Amino acid sequence: MSAPEWHEIEQRAGFENARSLAERDIAPALKALPGETLGKDGTPKSVQWPFALAFGFFIVAFLLVGALTPDNFIGVALRIITFPVLFVGAFILVLFLFQDRFLRLFLRGQERYLARSKALASIAALQGLAYAPSPGGAPETLRAFSKWRYAPRKFREITELLDMHGGLDAPLAAAKRAGVLGPNVVILASAEQKRKYLEREADGLRLQDGFEGVRDGLEFAAFEWVEAVDDAPDIHHLTIVLQAPARLQGVTQLRSRGTFWPRPPDGVDLEEVDLARGAFSDRFRVRAQDQTEARAVFNPAVIERTAALAHDAKIRAVAFQEGLVIDVAGGDRFNMIDLATGVWSDETIRQSYQDVTELLDLIDAAVAAFMLRAKPSS
Repeated sequence: MSAPEWHEIEQRAGFENARSLAERDIAPALKALPGETLGKDGTPKSVQWPFALAFGFFIVAFLLVGALTPDNFIGVALRIITFPVLFVGAFILVLFLFQDRFLRLFLRGQERYLARSKALASIAALQGLAYAPSPGGAPETLRAFSKWRYAPRKFREITELLDMHGGLDAPLAAAKRAGVLGPNVVILASAEQKRKYLEREADGLRLQDGFEGVRDGLEFAAFEWVEAVDDAPDIHHLTIVLQAPARLQGVTQLRSRGTFWPRPPDGVDLEEVDLARGAFSDRFRVRAQDQTEARAVFNPAVIERTAALAHDAKIRAVAFQEGLVIDVAGGDRFNMIDLATGVWSDETIRQSYQDVTELLDLIDAAVAAFMLRAKPSS
């Protein structure tokens, strides 16, 4: 889907001077950033050789293990055990040997991160929104690595930078309790093991691009999180958290076909809601503690509107005591500049404006899901 033209963007209230802001402030700042020389696969050439060397170390080491271990049960077990150790070890070794090269790449990425954050904050401000570049602060994996005694000091500085640009702690906590943060996979384990696994995954998610504000008198927050998929592009989830206008009595969950149910709260039994036959029941499933409340919260007309605005992407939603949480899967939004490569264009700037517009449209549709009669926002 191509980005809209400037005259289309400027038809949106608040974006009347969108192009002048982009040409005066955003584009010059991005143009001044250092770029990367890219290989044919689109990755920076500066790290292609180290990555190739890491794979080479791993293959040679694993072949040696295979040659030195017996061809029986014990040998197979040793090869299975050493496979991940050698794989991770090879990359750690290369990271240590070429740490200056990787640090320079990180530093250039840090410059892009700061410029991108400033640009998106200026776009959000046009709509009365606050922008948080790194909701929740630094990822737990980076924080743990930065505490390692042999980790370069620069990694600690990057962790501190991300923590400084964090925020949205309460909405993040609500989204975790709603059970929408985490991989869309089947987990074969006990209920307790599954719960701990999903909580650990939720704590380690890559989070980015947080927004908060007020629409039609209702407070909201939104952010993206990244779901890594083996042998496929990452899935970017846009999660919206709306404050409940009144305390709901139970838990109601909705999902579109082709995705999994959100994780229900511990000790809560949910029953599937009988939906009238039609397009809505063909595309969505609803389960709840209170059938009447479920039908009031997730009105079919509203959900159809939300799905259309989400370009018919996979949707999961939870209404519970803390509010309404909606999770929409899709591509990378607000990607004005690639932090790894420095690639950007006039089209990526226009698309970032469009991403904010679509976010607000989604929130307006979600607000209606509560059947509110709130005062318009000032």
